[in-house]
Amino acid sequence: MNEPLVTVIIPVYSGAEYLGQAIESAQTQTYRNLEIIIVDDGSTDDSLEIANDYAAKDNRIRVIPQPNGGVAKARNTAIAASLGEFIAPLDADDLWLPDKIARQMDCMLATGDQCGFVYSWWALIDPAGKVVDRSPRWTVAGHRFEALLLINFTGNASVPLFRKHCLLEAGRYNSALAAAKSGGCEDLEVVLRVAARYSIGIVPEVLMGYRRSPGSMSTDCNRMWRSRQMVLAHIGEVWPNLDPAVLRASDRQFCMYLAALSYWSGKLSEAVRWGLQCGIRLPLLFGPHLLKLSLFPPKQQQVQLIMRAGELIDTSLIPDPLLPFNCILSLD
Repeated sequence: MNEPLVTVIIPVYSGAEYLGQAIESAQTQTYRNLEIIIVDDGSTDDSLEIANDYAAKDNRIRVIPQPNGGVAKARNTAIAASLGEFIAPLDADDLWLPDKIARQMDCMLATGDQCGFVYSWWALIDPAGKVVDRSPRWTVAGHRFEALLLINFTGNASVPLFRKHCLLEAGRYNSALAAAKSGGCEDLEVVLRVAARYSIGIVPEVLMGYRRSPGSMSTDCNRMWRSRQMVLAHIGEVWPNLDPAVLRASDRQFCMYLAALSYWSGKLSEAVRWGLQCGIRLPLLFGPHLLKLSLFPPKQQQVQLIMRAGELIDTSLIPDPLLPFNCILSLD
């Protein structure tokens, strides 16, 4: 094939419930020159058997089992085994729309060699794949390290498509976070390290589904806070001249994110606790939107959008974000 090879890396730890859907969403990409590396990180369920079953039917798939070491170590194992010029991480409970890699590769190749990664918009999906919210419409592109430090507009680990040598120069994923029981922000550290060296590309379309399930790592706000503080400490060691005002603003923005996460999870006391750490400005900006949502909950959509592996959905039917972060906190 004339298309550059893209390596899809799928780490899994006891994720049998959704793993097959994630694999199928990679298999059915319209961009065909793919290899898919699944790293089983010491699963105690049927994940390894499921991965091997798919590999037996698709010669693009390789499965690497290893003792449990955390998601960063699993991703790094896959990167080390990869043959592709580009790396596309996919978590075992997330889904890609079929044209995700094709759209991002078009952007990557058009932007040029200085583009370290390309991101897109995403939808939040529930355990059944129903679209329940969507990302803000960020359009940040170019050399925008400080903007990314303020707000992680890449969203989650399954969004970016990386140029492999940029990922290697950045130091890959940081397995020390999981070792310190502070995992959760490994993907944030990687995009920050790449953005400090290279430019960023954007495909302004919803191209993936980020599944949020009760009990997932991203809903443990205290752990996410510890993880992010470790990330900022590592970044500060490499770039000691960062503006302290930017770091303080970054802390406040993340507290607001955790407050919103707690709010949507039904943990109102936690939402208040994180909100009190945001200072005055952010609660004033977000307060009217939260009050409106409380008094006038969004109406049930007449057309329920369900994201399934290998199927396109009409993303124009996805409503506006429940909290329009990009309008409240402009980065452009």
